[in-house]
Amino acid sequence: MNGTPSALADVLTDCEAHGIKLSLAGDGGLEIEAPQDALTPDLLGRLKAHKAELLAMLRPAPVAAPALPVAALDAPAKATKPVCRCGSTAWRDVPIHDGQSIRRDCGRCRRFLDFVVWHGKPVGSASTP
Repeated sequence: MNGTPSALADVLTDCEAHGIKLSLAGDGGLEIEAPQDALTPDLLGRLKAHKAELLAMLRPAPVAAPALPVAALDAPAKATKPVCRCGSTAWRDVPIHDGQSIRRDCGRCRRFLDFVVWHGKPVGSASTP
C-alpha cells in the first residue's frame, strides 16, 4: 500500500471536492474525468502514488464461475465482441438463475449487453433457431 489509508481518503475527498470522477477504463487502467484546471500537478501526483489502491477499489469483486451445462461449454464463441453505448468492448459475464443463465454486461459502465447462455442453452449458436 502506498502511504496511509488516510492519505488515500484525502485524495478521494479532494477529487470529490473538485468534481473529479475516477473510473475503471476499458483496458483496466484508471480513467480520470475532471473539469478544466481541477487536476493540479499535486493532485495528479497523489493519484499516481495511489493508483494501485484506486484500481483495486474500482474493480468489481471476482465472481466464481458457475458450473455450466455441457451444451454451453461446446458453444462456439461469438464472432464479434459486443460494443456498448459507452464505446467499450470489455465485458463481464454475470451468472443468473442459479447459474443456469449468463448475462453479459459492459465492463466499464455495467449496462446489459446480451445473454451468452439462457436457461442452459447457448444463445446465438447455429443450433438455435
